[in-house]
Amino acid sequence: MGEQTLENPVKFENKEMLILITTILVVISVVSTSVFFLDNSEIDEGTVNSIFSGGDPLLQGDEHDHRNASQHNLSSGNIEFLDFEPLTNPGNAEIQVATAPDGRTYVYQAGWSEFHITDVTDPRNITQVGKYYDPNTQVLDVKYLEYDGREYVITQNQLIDPGYADPNVGEWSDPFQVSVNLIDVTNKTQPFHVDSWYDADHPSGPHNLYTHMIDNEWYIFVANPDYDDCDTAVGEACGGVTIAHLNLQGSAARLLDGVQSSGVGHTVIKVGEYEVNWASTNGGWIYIHDMTVQLWPGNDTDDPRHGRTYLYGSYWEAGLRIADVSDVPHPTNSPQLYVPLATTCKAGLGNPLMCRWRAPEVGQWMEFSDFDNDGLPDSGTNGNENGGRSSYIHYTEPFPEMVDASHLGYEGKRHLTLAATEVLSTSVGTGMIYLLDTTEYKMENGNVRFLPELIHDWEIPYAHDHCYGADCQAHPSAEEWLLFSPHNLDSEYFITDDETDNSHGGGWDGRVYISHYHAGLWIIDIETLMAADKEDNNTDVHFDATVGYYLPHGVDGTQLDSDYYDFGWTPFLWAAEWQDGITYASCITTGLYVMQLDIDVPYMKS
Repeated sequence: MGEQTLENPVKFENKEMLILITTILVVISVVSTSVFFLDNSEIDEGTVNSIFSGGDPLLQGDEHDHRNASQHNLSSGNIEFLDFEPLTNPGNAEIQVATAPDGRTYVYQAGWSEFHITDVTDPRNITQVGKYYDPNTQVLDVKYLEYDGREYVITQNQLIDPGYADPNVGEWSDPFQVSVNLIDVTNKTQPFHVDSWYDADHPSGPHNLYTHMIDNEWYIFVANPDYDDCDTAVGEACGGVTIAHLNLQGSAARLLDGVQSSGVGHTVIKVGEYEVNWASTNGGWIYIHDMTVQLWPGNDTDDPRHGRTYLYGSYWEAGLRIADVSDVPHPTNSPQLYVPLATTCKAGLGNPLMCRWRAPEVGQWMEFSDFDNDGLPDSGTNGNENGGRSSYIHYTEPFPEMVDASHLGYEGKRHLTLAATEVLSTSVGTGMIYLLDTTEYKMENGNVRFLPELIHDWEIPYAHDHCYGADCQAHPSAEEWLLFSPHNLDSEYFITDDETDNSHGGGWDGRVYISHYHAGLWIIDIETLMAADKEDNNTDVHFDATVGYYLPHGVDGTQLDSDYYDFGWTPFLWAAEWQDGITYASCITTGLYVMQLDIDVPYMKS
């Protein structure tokens, strides 16, 4: 398939004119889109956050065209469009924002069969500077890292289901089609392949990646959501997190002339996994989807978690899972463990019989919302799945700092974790974001056990007026699966003073930037959720906690040339990421958007 072209590229030739046009259209849209609003009679308008002066921004109904950009000129008015970079080929996925050693900032954006490199140093004048084409299956995730002056991107190849890949090449168990890839991006205009790695234990290939440094060595954590091949013989649920060491010291530069150790060994070396035990679940749809890793941020040396590193995994109806990866086989800290494990893992291509190191699980949470009030968390195992509105935990992320919330009635510094669902088809609602308190723990047989508790949930405030997919009686369109669902998020911590505090005081603000497929970018306030009582009216709390929203638009969506996806919606966000006062959003069908929330201006990099 050739390069995609935008339907109205002239719109983006003069960026200043686009900004002016966008501003005018936002004003016009507040009036013109009212025909698309659903009945909001149940909402107490006296409680509605002022950012919703235009009404319900979730546009749906027979009169509305999801693919028409001109029908999505909506925002809360406090988010400014800065710039746009067109579609990758044939669609966009995950992004990673990173500042290079030379001080310039780049966005690495996955694009199914390639990834793009865009210079965003000037967020009002961004420029694509490089592209890497991948000849294998779809590239959905990218992760950046820097080591010893060189820069790398990790990508993945995955087959969603047997025979369904974009491009549709290869089959399960084909090592060349379902791999983890290391790409050198030091020269942004000429990225090149360094190494690939295939894990025989996960024939569908990896879905998501995460990179984290443990004691000066880079590791990658790979979510492998197997659908059929579950390790029932050893009691492990479908898929898991593969953990691999990046042997950057020994071999990453082996393709470079004159570099010591050039040509020595592989760079990506599997050393073990984190897996969920079947017995610890309630059954249902269980597999790993995504994960993040964090060095415990607390400074209390009496806390047994001090200095240790934890993985926070999204395991769908097995919920949030926390594993301790501190003692991963390490070439320096534990060479007597690392060498034999790395050797046997490599010899067995990662199969579970020869690659047996497992990160111990130290916590879990499956207390999903109970919308039918039957006393049980809504899930497939309890007969109230509703497309996973409550229970399909798709993305988790610990808050970057422990917070002093004494001004909100909390004791001591709190560790927070966010968990978000991905919703396929609903009879009501869009999908939950859970704010969890993961501070408390107990000692169990000499081991730490996290005791997560729900602080409050959040959902798009107009969610109860909407449904989508085949399960939606109001307008049962099978095409609308995933329509308004959350997808990925980014949480940020801000040190504040009297001038910059925009929440409840306390010397800090916390915000979450969430991509919702066709519902666009949503930003919520952490302190407002922490200050609310669990018994407060959820809709009122959700309105109060909403900081802003923005529906990226400007060109009509490009239909994906896919055997699995059939979307062409505008917007259709995969990811949102915040860095240095700027928000970046990857729209699957149109491109990369650069935006700025007004209260984020003080945090721009000087």
